[in-house]
Amino acid sequence: MGVEKDINDSLQKRGIRRDVDVCQLSLVKKKLTSVPDLSRFHFLRELRLNNNKIRELSCHSINCCLTELYLHNNNIKSISGALNHLTCLRLLHLHNNQIRGLDDTMHELRRMQQLQTATFYLNPISHEPGYRLHVIHHLPSVQVLDEKEVKSAERRRAFEIYRWERHRVLQSVAFCRRAE
Repeated sequence: MGVEKDINDSLQKRGIRRDVDVCQLSLVKKKLTSVPDLSRFHFLRELRLNNNKIRELSCHSINCCLTELYLHNNNIKSISGALNHLTCLRLLHLHNNQIRGLDDTMHELRRMQQLQTATFYLNPISHEPGYRLHVIHHLPSVQVLDEKEVKSAERRRAFEIYRWERHRVLQSVAFCRRAE
């Protein structure tokens, strides 16, 4: 009930009377331990849930047309099964959590073909070997990763590493040799 009251108070202060008029919602520093039901906000585009105490992530009550999601500075351990329906996301901030399992995390985000900015630093996954190239390969639309621009040389290197068989064939064709 406390979260619902916070939401309604915030909307009232901003003069918003109808749920359909809500396109941005900030629930920053509300000591949330889970994501509240936000299904009533059909036109929600930007959601700020950062600086809370969220551990388990379940975002199925969030509009699939969300374009910006701020979940940094929480206690999230995994995003598996929680975000894959958010295919319109362009910005995702997940830094400073406890996220583990790089493959599982990338699998969850695989359908986000418009994702341009993502942050995962200060999570255990960001310390895994080959982390940056792995993310670049699995999220090819990302232009900024962990607040650093993705360079074309990094894209080429990720392609070479993760698509080595295809890279070998392309190299052989380029130099008029048969791939072995």
